[in-house]
Amino acid sequence: MSYKRVKMVGANCPSCQKKLEILLKDPSQEVLCVCFRCREIYLFDGQAIQRMPAGKAATKQEKNGLAGLVQALPEKDHYKGRGSQLRQQAFGYQRSWLSLAEYERQFGEEIGFNQCDLRDDTASCKWCGQILPKGRRSFCKDSCSRNYSKATFTKRHMASLPYRIACRDRFFCQISGADLAQYNRHGIRIPASNGDMAIHHLVYVSQNGTDYEQNLLTVSSEIHRAYHAGDAKTVARVHEIRDQRLEKFAGRMQFASSEKQDRGDE
Repeated sequence: MSYKRVKMVGANCPSCQKKLEILLKDPSQEVLCVCFRCREIYLFDGQAIQRMPAGKAATKQEKNGLAGLVQALPEKDHYKGRGSQLRQQAFGYQRSWLSLAEYERQFGEEIGFNQCDLRDDTASCKWCGQILPKGRRSFCKDSCSRNYSKATFTKRHMASLPYRIACRDRFFCQISGADLAQYNRHGIRIPASNGDMAIHHLVYVSQNGTDYEQNLLTVSSEIHRAYHAGDAKTVARVHEIRDQRLEKFAGRMQFASSEKQDRGDE
């Protein structure tokens, strides 16, 4: 198969809003769109985007053909590497964060920010806000500790690495300043996402960008969409931060091309 890959302005995944990759065969045939994040395949008729049902996909393109669709892309579009790199699956790519152990092995240092205390007054309970009894440092009673742990660990729905980055940035968007933390039933701000947060790679994964903490930025979903849609002000601000960090951490924020090639799809 012979496909070419282009990004069409305004063509975004209906599920995650990531800009779709448009894989064109030729003008007379259907246009297939692939979201590498959701691993969904869409049909594009020039005006509307529709998800391709599994049955239809099997009918129009045999499974082997769809798997070969990604293989047919130029070598530069095949993302390879560890951890943060996109890993090829049967019908697209799957994103995987580095584990904390792999982060330490890969970069030779631990990632900090494991203690995220958003309290304005350290004499108050992290969960209910009541003044702490004598001898207690974080919670006024054990039930508050359990509720806090459940909200910030058991049910936080975030991998450990991006969670540490959000803790570093204290759950604020680093571009707009929007508050991205969750508020519990007591009105207390706790270190858990409110569902409107994204962790952005300053150097794209597809450009050999790593999961090094200086390559990651906490932003709101709105800012993330605006950046990938090409909003001039948002792009300028994000690139300003990227360029400042690259001056100090370029060697860790980006794999060398030869190193990435050597890593392969391990």
